[in-house]
Amino acid sequence: MECINVFNKSIRGASHLANGKPCQDYSISFNENGVQILVVCDGHGGETYFRSDIGAKLAAEVTLDILKGFSNSMGSNPFSECSFSITAKPRKNPFVDSEGNRLRYEDMNESQKGYAKQAQAYTEASSKCVKEQKLMNELLRQIYNQWKNEISIHCDSHPFSSSELSKLNGKNIEKAYGCTLLAYLQTESYWLSFQIGDGKILFCNKNLSWSSPIQEDCNCFLNYTTSLCDNYAIDEFRYAFCGNGFLPFSVFLCSDGLEGSLRTEANIQDFYEQIIELCADEEDVNAELADYLPKLSEMGNKDDISISGAVYMKKSNIDGFSKSLDIQRKKRAIQNEKISKKNELDKISTKIETLEVKLSKYIETRSSLKSAIDNFRRSIQSKEKEFTDNEDIISSIQKDIRELQEELKRKEKDFNEWVFTVKNEIASLEEENIDDEQSEDSIMSFFKFW
Repeated sequence: MECINVFNKSIRGASHLANGKPCQDYSISFNENGVQILVVCDGHGGETYFRSDIGAKLAAEVTLDILKGFSNSMGSNPFSECSFSITAKPRKNPFVDSEGNRLRYEDMNESQKGYAKQAQAYTEASSKCVKEQKLMNELLRQIYNQWKNEISIHCDSHPFSSSELSKLNGKNIEKAYGCTLLAYLQTESYWLSFQIGDGKILFCNKNLSWSSPIQEDCNCFLNYTTSLCDNYAIDEFRYAFCGNGFLPFSVFLCSDGLEGSLRTEANIQDFYEQIIELCADEEDVNAELADYLPKLSEMGNKDDISISGAVYMKKSNIDGFSKSLDIQRKKRAIQNEKISKKNELDKISTKIETLEVKLSKYIETRSSLKSAIDNFRRSIQSKEKEFTDNEDIISSIQKDIRELQEELKRKEKDFNEWVFTVKNEIASLEEENIDDEQSEDSIMSFFKFW
């Protein structure tokens, strides 16, 4: 006999408690007459989305009601023999840039390549299971239109205040109620799932092998997410369905608050396996979640957290599950150890790469400095030679000056002696050949001359 455990819990995040903000998440689980429905909605933060908590609640309730009606009206299996998944419809041609220029795949950055791959995946899937896709699109359009109708009714009965209108700043009323939506429906013969925005939907089989039925969306990254309040929300839904007999052992839906707090895929899977173990032990899952999730938010990213899940467990398989769980934990422990050791190797490799880059820069600098030093040395050698030559010239000139000065002294002495001799000779001659008057005039003239 199969025991179906269905549960959900939404808790107010630690940051919302501290700031007096309401819980903007909302979750639902349903299990009646062989039908299980899981829903998680996450209202957006920020001033513009000031009624996102209400938007999330309305979206979850609308989705539950419409999925109930769908399961009742569609017969035993509208997806017979089909297994299908499709991502969000691309908003633009990924091979044309914003200026209309053609882009080659090899010239794209990683973000552009991711979007191009998503667009290609959508194109390839859009031609498959056409009738079933039309059925899903009609279902999603019905949910979206009913959500818009419900928020319009709420807005009419609770008109925006002037301060709220200021926050909305002319945008459509859907922005005030903006939220994400994740949902899952399972009957005895088929399942379907859909999502707009962030958060995650995970399946696991009885061997605890995990997978996601919903493809990723490149438009959801970092703090940005697609939303029910977007202008083209219908095109942003990703969905999957299966009617070929495969039914998961367990299904979990969560808001990004759980992802952000647990951080890694392995941690999320380990957390879900603990929930499955609670189900196997027939524990009260909702009570455990009510106790643990607030602590997780406080330890994690302090955001609101929502989870909704279903565990399909046969009594005869509990022992087998326990064995699988033990094996899975041992495998995960080994994998974590491998990751830890790999991280150590990567850290050392990164340090080596950093040091090699640093070494390369210093070697380059050293080469430049050596070249500069060599140039300085050549310049100094040239100046030293110029200085030595200059010193030699100075010494030579100083020697010439000294020699000329000595020669000048000798010449002056000889000249003075000659003058004296000449004076005496002239004086003697004058005395002998001219009379006294003439002699005196001649002598005076001679002395004037000298």
